Amino acid sequence: MPFIHQGQLYLQKDHIDAIKSEAEEVRAKYQVVATVLLRESNLSSGRAAKSLDLSTRQFNRILSRFKAKGIAGLRHGSRRPLSSPKKPPEWAEDLVVKVRDRTGFGSEDLSVIINRSMEHKGIALRLKPKRIYRILVRRGVIEAERRALHDWRHFEWGHPNRLIQADLTNFNGHPILTTEDDHSRRGWALRLANAKDKTVVRGLEKLLRMRYDNLLTDNGSQFSRKNRVMKQYCEKNLDEKHIWSSVHHPQTLGKLSAFQKSLKRFLFHSVGSSTDRKLIDHFISVFVHWYNNGRYHRGIKNYPEVRYSGKRDEDWYTALVKGLNLEELLILP
Repeated sequence: MPFIHQGQLYLQKDHIDAIKSEAEEVRAKYQVVATVLLRESNLSSGRAAKSLDLSTRQFNRILSRFKAKGIAGLRHGSRRPLSSPKKPPEWAEDLVVKVRDRTGFGSEDLSVIINRSMEHKGIALRLKPKRIYRILVRRGVIEAERRALHDWRHFEWGHPNRLIQADLTNFNGHPILTTEDDHSRRGWALRLANAKDKTVVRGLEKLLRMRYDNLLTDNGSQFSRKNRVMKQYCEKNLDEKHIWSSVHHPQTLGKLSAFQKSLKRFLFHSVGSSTDRKLIDHFISVFVHWYNNGRYHRGIKNYPEVRYSGKRDEDWYTALVKGLNLEELLILP
């Protein structure tokens, strides 16, 4: 027996509440379908289809789905194909997710090391960065979003050691001194016992065992114009001058900031919340070696170590896999 509620027709009483949360299009289809299904109704499928601006064939499909699924059959169904012949095998997707979870690397870097692993194992499958990105989206590791790509003009100093950027960051309570060559993007990093000016200077001397032209820093107390310890270091190691970034303008050290963010993301995936000094030192070393030798830098269209010294360590892949204890996931040559 049909039900009339507020001038609308319903086939069952429970449909009155169920249909309220549906889209307007679903409610409109329901009213037409309900009218057609009533035995005493003279509304034909052709006329019903015309009222919904559909073909008779389309309406009959909707009618069949309603009989089989109820109100859910009136909703738009997914057009996703039942199978995808180009979809990578399940084990390959699992490998991508596991390596991503252990490293935090992006799709391009994951593509390089996973393809290298499969090459060593004799597997012909190759995963391009776009495919790895889709895997990470499909598995819920990262959110799918379209980002507008912009071409940025950037300034860089003309040759290696022309300008070194330096700054302090912190990870799990440990100060980390980071430096980067502005021209080549070659990076250095060192965990410090504390953030005192003398400790920072000793860290710079340990990381940068060469003379260079200019030093770029922020205006922190360790690097300030009034700091005699830093001034003595600059007089001893710089051929030109110490340059300070503009106040409240962190973009001046933007290249080094990107290096720091990559390092800290890597450490987060590697050690989590651990404060173990030896463990942090180990993974800082692993990251810096990979960053300089194994990571292709799109900004300079080269590897940092190649641009800095003219050559790089070709065994970077082996060093990375062993340093991260990924032998159970990635194949060594």
